[in-house]
Amino acid sequence: QGKGMFHKAIRFAQFYFMDAFILLCCGAEFHLLSFHVDTTKDDLKQYKQRIFCKLIQKFLMASTMEITSLSAVNDFYSYIVLTAGSNRALEVFDLNEGRSTAVIPEVHSRSVHQICQNKGSAFSTQQPEAYNLFVTTAVGDGIKLWDLRTLR
Repeated sequence: QGKGMFHKAIRFAQFYFMDAFILLCCGAEFHLLSFHVDTTKDDLKQYKQRIFCKLIQKFLMASTMEITSLSAVNDFYSYIVLTAGSNRALEVFDLNEGRSTAVIPEVHSRSVHQICQNKGSAFSTQQPEAYNLFVTTAVGDGIKLWDLRTLR
């Protein structure tokens, strides 16, 4: 990507939706990018691979200065992206609808530094309701287990 594409440093990047997209956090927003890796090689430029990225959409987290953590499942098709901001709030985005669906204010006494969604396991089976669980943690404030259905 070009140098002028992002106005702040990228704090987080991950593949998303079974490696079909890339998610990037930049300031108070995250970007959804599609990408294509061209594996054909030209004899003159045989060592240079061409990778094309295209911005699909930007999502702004409401009333925060910076996203401190982001979580999205890449192991199966999930439209849910969870973000936590410097304002101590957690926001749930549904990328199928292209918008924020819920905001939980003051999740911890400090900014959330880690969100972990339940991705399941290749070694055991779980009830479908278990995939609605996620965990947040903040420095000095312990760990909290959440349910997406109740947001509690």
